[in-house]
Amino acid sequence: MSLALYAAVAAALIALSHCYIRPLSRWALVILFLLPFAYTGYALIAGRVYGPIDLPYETEPLKWMKSDYGIGKGHNGALSDLYCQMIPWRKAVQWSLQHGEWPIFNRFMLCGDILAAAAQPAAYSPFTLLACLLPVAHSITFSAAIAFFLAGLGAFLFARELGCREGAALIASAGFMYSTALAFFILWPLGTSWSFLPFVLLGVRRIVEAPNARSIAILTTGLTLLLLAGHPETALHVVVLGIAYGVFQLARRFRARALAAALLAGALALLLCAIYLLPIFEAVPQTMEHYVRNKVYAKAPRGVNNTTAGARIAMSFFPYLFMRHWTSPRVQEMPLDSFAVGSIVLALALYAIWRIRSPETWCFTAMIVFCIAAHSEWIPLARLLQKLPLFDISFNERFAFGAACLLAILAAMGAEQLARRNDAKWTFLAVLALITIGNLWITRSTLVTHESPDWGESRVVAEIAGLGIATLLVILRIPHATKIAALLGIIVLQRFVSEGDTYHSFPARAAYPPIPILESLKHVKEPFRITGKNLSLIPATATMYELEDVRGYEAMTNTKYALTYRIWCTYQPVWFNRNDDLTRSFLSFLNVRYAITWTDDPVPDGWREVARQRGSKLLENTRVIERASVPRFVRVGYPDELALNQMALEPDFREHAWIRAPYAQHERANGPGVVTIRNANLGYEIDATMERAGWIVISELAWNGWRAYVDDHRVEWQIANTSFVSVHVPEGKHRVRLVYRPVAFVNGRWITFATLIGIAITALTRSVRGRRASLRTAPHPHAA
Repeated sequence: MSLALYAAVAAALIALSHCYIRPLSRWALVILFLLPFAYTGYALIAGRVYGPIDLPYETEPLKWMKSDYGIGKGHNGALSDLYCQMIPWRKAVQWSLQHGEWPIFNRFMLCGDILAAAAQPAAYSPFTLLACLLPVAHSITFSAAIAFFLAGLGAFLFARELGCREGAALIASAGFMYSTALAFFILWPLGTSWSFLPFVLLGVRRIVEAPNARSIAILTTGLTLLLLAGHPETALHVVVLGIAYGVFQLARRFRARALAAALLAGALALLLCAIYLLPIFEAVPQTMEHYVRNKVYAKAPRGVNNTTAGARIAMSFFPYLFMRHWTSPRVQEMPLDSFAVGSIVLALALYAIWRIRSPETWCFTAMIVFCIAAHSEWIPLARLLQKLPLFDISFNERFAFGAACLLAILAAMGAEQLARRNDAKWTFLAVLALITIGNLWITRSTLVTHESPDWGESRVVAEIAGLGIATLLVILRIPHATKIAALLGIIVLQRFVSEGDTYHSFPARAAYPPIPILESLKHVKEPFRITGKNLSLIPATATMYELEDVRGYEAMTNTKYALTYRIWCTYQPVWFNRNDDLTRSFLSFLNVRYAITWTDDPVPDGWREVARQRGSKLLENTRVIERASVPRFVRVGYPDELALNQMALEPDFREHAWIRAPYAQHERANGPGVVTIRNANLGYEIDATMERAGWIVISELAWNGWRAYVDDHRVEWQIANTSFVSVHVPEGKHRVRLVYRPVAFVNGRWITFATLIGIAITALTRSVRGRRASLRTAPHPHAA
């Protein structure tokens, strides 16, 4: 399934590129199509999963199934974000689309969370939407393959734009596609977003050279796909590099029309992405991460000591250093980001820099130096960037991706020069000597620990041996076309050996198989939530089984929700909020009806065992409170801190709720009333029978964007228990609806659709005018 979709989408992209950007030869398009297979080919052809679906098997309830599904020891634990965030987000987007909902509300984690507005689910990216045609397991294989393909296609087209022949341009494709950073981050929105850098650079160059409608369309498309790819921080970095390249181009040949065309392309991209961007802008101020980035991270002194900066740079040049722990106390933490592109691509890039010495190569070299300095967090540059808006809250070490891309482009230019002059042997010999001697010295030094890495065990051998073979090839006098083709083949083999085991592929049947103790939950009709004790049911594994978990691991965590953590769970700074004590009364308020724990764990007070399997058991909460309830008493007007202190001591949330309302502090009777709640499109429907007026409290997280209706009349809702939704309902029988429809989403949708319609009308009008003009200028068939 993933192979068929990849083939269709890649073929369509090649056809569009062939028609509207630059023609491709048959052999070039075949190689471009096949290049991602070095990493993803086995998974595509065999119908396997290219992703870390083995890691959830490290704990209950999947742990005991490992042998049944061919899962061994967990491979590459550094990929944990994928199974805790990216894969569950894909499932949530797919579920929303299948149920006829806009992908804006994620009911499966954190008591109701944002989805598209969280940015990284990339819910509106065409490639996410296409992936959702497949089962989730197969969709992530497709996503990896198509992201590699996009990186390669963009690098190829940009290198061709710079005058490189197809063979040399394919080296740019392989160099960027197989770079260490992309090989690792390919299933993160971070990696996918960087794959669009070559398209943006191509669009900028086209607009400066020919500021016409086609050039505007190319840049607009590149920027739009970049924004929708799901990583706003990377979009900032890519746009800055695009602007830098545009300034260089305009400095050589200033054209006011080109500047206007570039601004128009940027404006069109923003308007097309309004449905995606405006909800993000609305959601960000509501998050804990916004506070941390602005009040803590932005204020802390930026940069690392010179020793650490040098170590970060060395890590990308000497493959033995990657992901190793430094023993020197002056070396701080090493990032996963790297600008390593492989020794052969590096040698070709260095050859281009000293041999071609054109304004273009100097521009790319300057951009590479900037990216490497930013990646290393060299103090002078880090402090300068910290003074700039947006950069002060960004992780600017990720400019490493930009350096990798530009090194690959320079490598293509070097290969093109090599095809004209056979004088690269000294460059290759120098690089070979430096990398060989450096790695051998490092392996015998005490700079780093020498334990076996989780992946990339053959990295050093591949980099040295591959460059050695390439050096011999450069020295030999053989036809230039043969030499470039052979270099491409060696690069592919070298990078496959070096980075090909970053991911393992697994049988599709191993991707979240049925869990026996959860089977009975499919028949529970009323809304409920689940949790796991300690590390059981790692978030957001429950999403894959369409179960709602109170825990979660999110890049944009609701601030109000995070404030409640201290009264019911254990906060972990760089992972999910952990449940260690199932007797906390607030769990009952959160509608936690079931919990998974290990077999030997005693059943806590207030719970009962309902199912058991090898290694784990399912517990039911006998004190659970329904998703919507009418507490006996409400405390109105209490400040959040006082309310939280009292909530921490509350034994039963059926008795009390705290309502945030503009009244003097007081406590009063509430209701009573009887309510039933059921899931509905983007929210809930509630049937309420109230003996007296009162508040219905719904344990749904109070993100801005909820709309409340009583008997189809919209009413104001209030925040209950510091973080949740409540609706005041009058006496009698009423139908209450809660719908999550943020204003920013509604406005963004209208702007996006209006822009699409405007572009379509403009394109149609231009087409009609063009046809009429061609008819007027065509010779009459009977003319002499």
